[in-house]
Amino acid sequence: MNCYDYPESVQYPDLGEDNRLSPAGALRMMQEGSARSSAAQGFGPEDTVRLGLAWALVGWKLRLLRRPAWAEPLLVHTWPRAMDGHVSDRDFLLLDQAGERVAAATSRWLLIDTATGHAAKITDEVRAIYQLDESRAVEGDAPSHLSRGPQDARQVCSYTVLRRDIDTLHHMNNLHYLELAREALPAEAADLPFENYEILYKRQIKLGETVDLCYAFEEGRHVVEFRNQDGRRVHALLWFY
Repeated sequence: MNCYDYPESVQYPDLGEDNRLSPAGALRMMQEGSARSSAAQGFGPEDTVRLGLAWALVGWKLRLLRRPAWAEPLLVHTWPRAMDGHVSDRDFLLLDQAGERVAAATSRWLLIDTATGHAAKITDEVRAIYQLDESRAVEGDAPSHLSRGPQDARQVCSYTVLRRDIDTLHHMNNLHYLELAREALPAEAADLPFENYEILYKRQIKLGETVDLCYAFEEGRHVVEFRNQDGRRVHALLWFY
């Protein structure tokens, strides 16, 4: 079993308006734990050039059970759960000092050939780096590319990607989607303490691209869809409930 523990604490940028841990803050900690776990296996961000490979997020499924205050020490507990074809699933627990769950999540990652930008097959050599643990942090998987958005989503606003949004893979960082999606939620929902968040990244959004943020309420869930301006392509889907 290849579990990895990373000590963290709630940083000021991790706080929401209520002065408590935000969902983006929880995902920030988990993303950092994932990077450090892979780095410990020789597959981290600093190994990208040497390997010609990198992991890109496809989706998150987060359950936020408690919202700690600033500076509370936490532990990111993470492990790779599955690898198949081009994708890998990784699970997370965010634990307090008593060992109680603050948050739980599963994520899906696509292995990328950095020279071509296309998906790379997970070889036996790559799989051997990670010892899999099939135990689950939350029920169900992160959203897949088979997930579909609502038919009646209405456009709320638009956003043009700026340099500050771009990450090391040269597209908008995954955490920015969550913050932007709040701008499309209706006023009565924008500040609700949701427990569940799901994010599906379908297509990269790059510097200078403008996307429309569209909103719908479907089957008890608030849904925000990122579309290109002709409405033909969906870049991302986010569910709040």
